[in-house]
Amino acid sequence: MGIALLHGLITLGYIGSTLAYIQYFPSKQPRIGQYATGLLILALIGHSAFLISRTLESGHLPFVGLHESMSFYAWLVALVYAGIEFRFRDKSLGAFVVPLILIAQVVSAASMQMVRPLPSVLQSSWFSLHVTASFLGYAAFFFAFITGLLYVLQIYYINARRVGVVFSRLPSLEMLDEMNLKATWIGWVFLTVGIGTGVLWAEQVWHSILPWIVDPKIVCVVLTWGIYAVQLGSRLGIGWQGKRAAYLSIVGFVSVLVAYVGAGLWTELHIF
Repeated sequence: MGIALLHGLITLGYIGSTLAYIQYFPSKQPRIGQYATGLLILALIGHSAFLISRTLESGHLPFVGLHESMSFYAWLVALVYAGIEFRFRDKSLGAFVVPLILIAQVVSAASMQMVRPLPSVLQSSWFSLHVTASFLGYAAFFFAFITGLLYVLQIYYINARRVGVVFSRLPSLEMLDEMNLKATWIGWVFLTVGIGTGVLWAEQVWHSILPWIVDPKIVCVVLTWGIYAVQLGSRLGIGWQGKRAAYLSIVGFVSVLVAYVGAGLWTELHIF
C-alpha cells in the first residue's frame, strides 16, 4: 500500500471519528459513541502501521523533521486518549481531543518528505530515549491543557448560571481536576527524564553541556519544566487546585507549543 494512500485512510479514519465524537457529545447515544471509538481504533491501527513502515524504511524511530515528529505526536496523543477513555469510561473529551489529533495528522501529511539519512549527531543510543520521553511529556501536558481548559469552561458556565447542554455533557469538576493532576505529574516526570537524558547525550557528543544549554529550544523546554514544577509545588504546598491549577496548565501548554514549534525554527541543533 502506498504511503500517500495509507495517509489518506488514516486521515479519513480520524475525520470519521471526529464527526462521530462531535455528534455523540450532545446526544450521548451509545451507538454513536461506539462508532466514534471504533473509527479511532481503526485510525490508530493504520497510523501504527505507517509509523512501523517508516521506521523500517529509515532505520530509526520516526522523530526527524516536522512530518515524522508531528505524525508521531498525533499517534501518541490518540493512543493516550484511547487509554484515558477506557480508564474513566467517559467519551466526553473525544469531541475536544480528536479534532486536534486530526489537525496534527493533516499538518503531518501536508509536510510529508522522503526518508532522509539520520544525521550523525542523532546516531546515539540516547536519541530514542530522550525524544520518546520528551514526546510522552508533551502528550501528557496536552491532556492537562484540555482538562484545564474544560475546567475553566465549567466554572464560566456556573458563574454565568448558564447550565446548558455543554455544561451537562462535560465531566465533573472533580474528575477534570483529577485528570489534570495526573496528566501534569506524568508529563513532568517524563519531561524530567527527557531533559536528563539530553544532558547525558550532550556530554557524550560534545564532552560539554554548553552547546546544549544555549540552544533556544532547550531554554524553552526548561521554562516549560519550571512552569509545571510551580503548578505541582503549588498544589502540594499551598493547595492551588481547581481553577488556579487549570490556568497554570493552559500557560504551560503555550510554553510547550513555543518549545516544540516556535523554538524549533530558531535552532539547527534540534530537528525533531
